[in-house]
Amino acid sequence: MSALAEPLDILADAFFGALERGSLESVNACFAPGATIWHNFDCKTLTPRENIPGLEALFGNFVRREYREVRRQPTPAGFVQQHVLRLETADGTVIDWPACIIFDVSDGRITQLAEYVDLSQLSPES
Repeated sequence: MSALAEPLDILADAFFGALERGSLESVNACFAPGATIWHNFDCKTLTPRENIPGLEALFGNFVRREYREVRRQPTPAGFVQQHVLRLETADGTVIDWPACIIFDVSDGRITQLAEYVDLSQLSPES
């Protein structure tokens, strides 16, 4: 359940809805100019444009994406979301991938995103 103020909820819903639909244009529209993305698995800081190949792989490898068990909490700079991303492959394999993402927001757009995930859980054997 969300505990965010309406403008943050609108942004979060737009961002995660775009990811579910696989709309790179809509995902990128949620970012402010100069925004950065950091992932715990490689500790690199990327721009949204540099992050596109990872999103394309996510979109291309799975026929369905759905955010479940969503918990959002406000922070002084934006919000934190914990969730389970349910991914479905073309052969019907389902993978539940837990994550936590910290968002900094200014003027209704994401200025910084820090994502904490375990990539080994993307394998159906995990």
